[in-house]
Amino acid sequence: MPPRQHTGASLAFLILMIWLLMPMGDMGGQTGPLLSVIAGRRLARHRAALEALNGTQWGDFAPNAPEASSFVNITGFREVDGLAWEDLDRFRDKSLQLSRHAVASSAPTGESPSLWDTADGEPVWTTASGNLEGDWVYRPGSVSRSYASYNLSNSVPEIDWIGDRVGWGRNMTGSAGRMHLHLEGNKTTTVYEQLPRDSASSLPLSGGLIRSVRGALSVEDTAGSQSTWEMRLWGVHWPRQGVVLMTTTSEKFEGIFGLPHLTPGPDFFQSSKALLTQRLNKVLEAKENNVYSDQTVPWSSEAQSHPQFLLSPAPQCEYVLYAQVHPPDRDRLSAGDGVVDNLEATRLIAAIEEELASPQGAPIGHVPALRMSAVVYSPDCAFFLESKGPPEYPPGEANHLTGVKAEVQTHLVRAWLLVFACLVFGQVYLLKNQMRETCTPSTMGRVSFGTVGAMVMVDGITFTAAATWVSSARASFLPTLALMFAAFLSMTIGGSFLAKIYEVQFPENNPRPEASSANNTNANTNTNTAMPSPAPSAANLPSSVSLLPGPVTATGRVGGIIPPSQPVFVPFDGDVEADVTDGASALPIRTAASPAATTPPRPNFQAIIGRFILISLVFSFVTLSSPTWYPSARAVYLDLCALAYLSLWLPQIRRNALRNCRRALAWPFVLGQSLLRAAPLAYFWLWPGNFLFARTSPRSFAALAAWLWLQLVVLAAQDVLGPRFAVPAGWLPAAWDYHPVLREDNLEAGGLPIGLLAVDDEAGPAPDGSARRRRSSSAAAATAGEKAKRAGGSSARHVIDCSICQEILEVPVVRAGGDEDGSGSGVGVANVFARRMYMVTPCRHIFHTACLESWMKFRLQCPICREDLPPL
Repeated sequence: MPPRQHTGASLAFLILMIWLLMPMGDMGGQTGPLLSVIAGRRLARHRAALEALNGTQWGDFAPNAPEASSFVNITGFREVDGLAWEDLDRFRDKSLQLSRHAVASSAPTGESPSLWDTADGEPVWTTASGNLEGDWVYRPGSVSRSYASYNLSNSVPEIDWIGDRVGWGRNMTGSAGRMHLHLEGNKTTTVYEQLPRDSASSLPLSGGLIRSVRGALSVEDTAGSQSTWEMRLWGVHWPRQGVVLMTTTSEKFEGIFGLPHLTPGPDFFQSSKALLTQRLNKVLEAKENNVYSDQTVPWSSEAQSHPQFLLSPAPQCEYVLYAQVHPPDRDRLSAGDGVVDNLEATRLIAAIEEELASPQGAPIGHVPALRMSAVVYSPDCAFFLESKGPPEYPPGEANHLTGVKAEVQTHLVRAWLLVFACLVFGQVYLLKNQMRETCTPSTMGRVSFGTVGAMVMVDGITFTAAATWVSSARASFLPTLALMFAAFLSMTIGGSFLAKIYEVQFPENNPRPEASSANNTNANTNTNTAMPSPAPSAANLPSSVSLLPGPVTATGRVGGIIPPSQPVFVPFDGDVEADVTDGASALPIRTAASPAATTPPRPNFQAIIGRFILISLVFSFVTLSSPTWYPSARAVYLDLCALAYLSLWLPQIRRNALRNCRRALAWPFVLGQSLLRAAPLAYFWLWPGNFLFARTSPRSFAALAAWLWLQLVVLAAQDVLGPRFAVPAGWLPAAWDYHPVLREDNLEAGGLPIGLLAVDDEAGPAPDGSARRRRSSSAAAATAGEKAKRAGGSSARHVIDCSICQEILEVPVVRAGGDEDGSGSGVGVANVFARRMYMVTPCRHIFHTACLESWMKFRLQCPICREDLPPL
């Protein structure tokens, strides 16, 4: 009978996959034109803001002027918007303080401007692309602002806001937190003519070079709401001075168009205005020409820009970020070759950046870290976020934002992927060796399906992740391809091994109904022997029912009775008729009223794999959404996932106890898999400079390593002390102990193995002329026996020929009335290891442990009497 097809579940799963894979299309053909109209209106507002920027000069935006405040006609920079621009001068002063402390040494004697103000400070990295992370501290503004302080319907009436009367997003409530900054700089550098140095009003100078830059800022409020906010910022970078100024842009704050008015001075203003006018105009022209095919929002602050955000914008706190690139460490830059002046440092920095951008094999050595100090100002929510570090905090406590350049980050990712691929190849090698040893049904029955299944599931997740990333990988394409191939090998080889284990263990996990019925019948017979059920005889059958098989044209239906087809057993004496009659008399008659026995469909291995895939998909979706959780919840979730992953030996420990098996897997496989699978977790849990900037947790990893080590200790104890040590006997089903304690008290009861001969070390030669003391094939057993005999004489040594290797086997036997250790416990330390040298079968035959284990790998029968043996 073919297995039933779950049509409803399959159809629901197919519909779900189609819904997930289909792109968001037009709803009835109305959303597309509507988005185009809304996008066109927004582009028109951006065009008006760009024209307003072109008509402004430095000083036109002065909201805190003592005589008369002035504003510009850019959304967010108008007086009607009501933003908290009272702290604009404070933002500029804090920015200059960070720059002068980071770059400029002291000014020349008798001169007031610092070297940084005149663009003569220490050389810094000219490309700011990279990833940085550090702590921030909260500074309140001079005024208080909340969502109730604004009337967006008045300032931006053409926008239908959602959630403007509740707490806005990106609002920081804690006193401290964590900040992650990802910068992508444009490679094209624009040269411009800066203002003259003799004019004190034009200071500070910007250095004559400028380029556009964009970034992604992730702010984690660890001491407050524990929320993590991600946003995109757009701005400019002055390479000579190492200044980065970026801002968010939204419907209520056109920050990118008003950014020049937030710069530290007139030289920064005129350079940023010239660059942004050209860049913004080019982007607007491209968007206006393709407004019906491309409705994406330009310069959006959302982490994921989508046209649907045009329909339902939600107000959030806006950010303006000022970052100062720190000069690289001179000691790391010179590699300890001596003092490096500014000219030499400039040359070395240029050489390093050129080699990183276009590798030629130049010996640049270790690349110094990328460091920045930053201040974030929210003009509408009125607060500051300052990076934690000098001069307000000592360098030992915090050192602002620290990270690596983008090229170094790519190198770290490639190196980690290659190392991970090598680790997976090592797992494949160990798995191949284990499959070579576990190649028979007897040995496969010992291996836990859950342990191998956990390995295969994780390898499948690794393969899926690598296959997803390889399509978009650029510099890391080849390492990702190597990892994908290694994970594919591990997944397929492990999957084939898992399929064989499933086939071998299927009868054990799914007993046949006939066997269950037979067991029940035997049990009823043993308990109800006084009332035997009468068996139908030939006289009780209808006259129309024949005991012999009918012709092939017979329908097989007699009076509504369908006689079951039974096999005919031929006895050894050839009395066929008697055997047929006896068999017929014992056959039960199935009537129309008696229900037919139905066999449930056998679950195939493909269904098990389907469950694994479903669990992996759920785990992947939950893990991908975890970055949006609270940090504490995310840390607990990741620790639990790692704990579940490193608990892969628990199913094997359980199966060893259930089957009374000492060792199912080779120790090189167990130790190697434990180390190789724990190594990637150690990288992220212990190494602070990991490429994901994941927060390290040495205590959590110490607990995970201790848990993994405890499982290995239990496996070793099962191998030495027995698979059921320290487990109450009533908790597990009965199983045969192949290493029992042999006692002379059981001689009359037939408890000793067949053929054991006592050996007296002081006796002379045997009657047949052979030597009493023959060389034992196991020196350990003889040594243990001699130690036990010298210890108190409570154990005697018996010998027998092993039928497999034909070598002498010496067996310690507890004397009548004695104990192994002389204390009454019956379990001596020396004889515990001596007992591991022999194995006793249920048929009372004894063999060397290594011999019988090797035999039972291929055949679960006694080598002497061919009786079936219980599996190890």
